Amino acid sequence: MGRFPFLLPYMMLLVLASCKKEQAGPNDTRSPDPGATTYPTVDERELKGIVRTRFDSPNPTESQLARQARNNKLIQELGLPVLNSLPVIEDEESVTLRSPQEVAQRCLATTLTAIKGETQDQALVDSLVKDYSAASLFSPEETRFIASSAPPKQDLIDFCWRYECVHVFLWALGARDSLAGANEICPVPDDMKAIKRVGPTNFVAKAALRPKREILDMADLYYRLHWAAIELRIKGRKSDKADEGVIRERHRALNWLIRYMNQDWDDVTTDT
Repeated sequence: MGRFPFLLPYMMLLVLASCKKEQAGPNDTRSPDPGATTYPTVDERELKGIVRTRFDSPNPTESQLARQARNNKLIQELGLPVLNSLPVIEDEESVTLRSPQEVAQRCLATTLTAIKGETQDQALVDSLVKDYSAASLFSPEETRFIASSAPPKQDLIDFCWRYECVHVFLWALGARDSLAGANEICPVPDDMKAIKRVGPTNFVAKAALRPKREILDMADLYYRLHWAAIELRIKGRKSDKADEGVIRERHRALNWLIRYMNQDWDDVTTDT
């Protein structure tokens, strides 16, 4: 336990900062085009069941519309673009959140892969996997990454960014009162201390989630923030209020939490 890298807070932040300089988050297949004024279009009906569309909630509830309006206002107040026609996210009645234990296990697995992406210390990671009884918690992609003695550089960067997912999971589990700003790299040392404070035995056994309403509010906010960040990039604009890499990873974690499209962890998409 003493070897857990909680004593390296500044190194962690520096590593994340260097990751950011090399690439603003994991690979994004949407190519920037600063001069673009129009987008490719497709009939939304053809996308139903593949991505979120207006046809998924053809008659939005008052709570869905209120959530949309509230978050659009927050984003506008940040000086970021808003797309009023972006669909509402799923309503409370149709969403079944991941269980508290499932979220806690995913938090641990994501943390350990992020630590490997950051430190590249296989002995440390193997020790932590044993300490936290985490060998069975990894997804197929994570299992390959954890076992690899020489992962590709891009994999190291991508998994390093998963600290942002851990940040969301800790918030959802009530270990954090709020998320860092959408323009801020998460406070990795504080997040790691939160895990260590609970301990290997109790972290999963005593896990509890925030109310569904709060998690859906945050999922909706990051869905809209992600659209805003991509819009800025495509239009060749910048804002100090939104970091696309940070937002993408938090959007990923929130989509998994609300079972977006019932996707498994390795397959979670962040459609906007």
